[in-house]
Amino acid sequence: MKIAKYETSTGALVALLATRAFVWADLYTITLATGVVLRLASGDSDWAYGGNTWSHSGPFIEHPDRKPTAHWKVGLDVDTWQFSVIPRAVDPISGAAYPDTIGSTPWLAAARAGALDGAVVQVDRAYLATWPAYPRALALAPVGVVNIFTGRVAAIDVDRSAVMVSLNSHLELLDQNMPRNLYQAGCGRTLFDAGCSLVASSYAASLTVLAGSTQSLLIATSRLPGGSGTYALGRILFTSGLNAGFSRSVRSMTQVTTTLQLTLIAPMPFAVAIGDTFTAWPGCDKQMATCTAWGNLANFGGQPYIPSPETAV
Repeated sequence: MKIAKYETSTGALVALLATRAFVWADLYTITLATGVVLRLASGDSDWAYGGNTWSHSGPFIEHPDRKPTAHWKVGLDVDTWQFSVIPRAVDPISGAAYPDTIGSTPWLAAARAGALDGAVVQVDRAYLATWPAYPRALALAPVGVVNIFTGRVAAIDVDRSAVMVSLNSHLELLDQNMPRNLYQAGCGRTLFDAGCSLVASSYAASLTVLAGSTQSLLIATSRLPGGSGTYALGRILFTSGLNAGFSRSVRSMTQVTTTLQLTLIAPMPFAVAIGDTFTAWPGCDKQMATCTAWGNLANFGGQPYIPSPETAV
């Protein structure tokens, strides 16, 4: 039996389940790659515990016509979970179109643009003895909560009215080539990871979109970063405008008089506007000289003095 991640008192959930008379709802906690957290509840009630509230009012999740499906396997095979999210086309009270959003972008458009890429989803099941009589409290307080599934978004399928989300359990992290660390000239670490030891927030720069920018080319006031001194191979994250919450990698950087031109590897999903703001981080080409420029040579993860395989003996 799974261990309760929350219960009103020790043994309360076990005692409730032993009665074989209870009701439940699934609570979805979606943590986007940007750090934004969405909390959705199945059924027709909000749920609250631990200082957080899971909303049922929209978008709809686990619609009766689109029930979730799951597969659990013995051993180290990857478990899967599939569920649907159905945003409302119109707010029944205000009449506003597409009221369910991720940031400031309607759910369907945001999902199609990649807002769910890399997101981690936690599915918890909340239990209660019986449904309270109407009118109900603004948010129901569960007797206990058990985690049912946790995984990363593997694929999404967007149609005209819903988003079908497929999750893989974290066992998929074991599905990688071995050995994990290779002897190579370039650094095997990822910039700002634990092995690199550099802190991303120390190198973040806030920039503003200027005239002439497109979805693939951002023009901003010149502000060279620390570390490598270039945003090439770095990344940007929009903090305002239609693209707020969306990030992209930088292909190249060009300094033109008092402005910077950042060419993105992939275009932003929505049009950029003058005055939109974004945060930019410098990049690293994983070479020893670049790591020296960062002042981080002690954590360089490459082996540049190993002869290449083509070297003659």
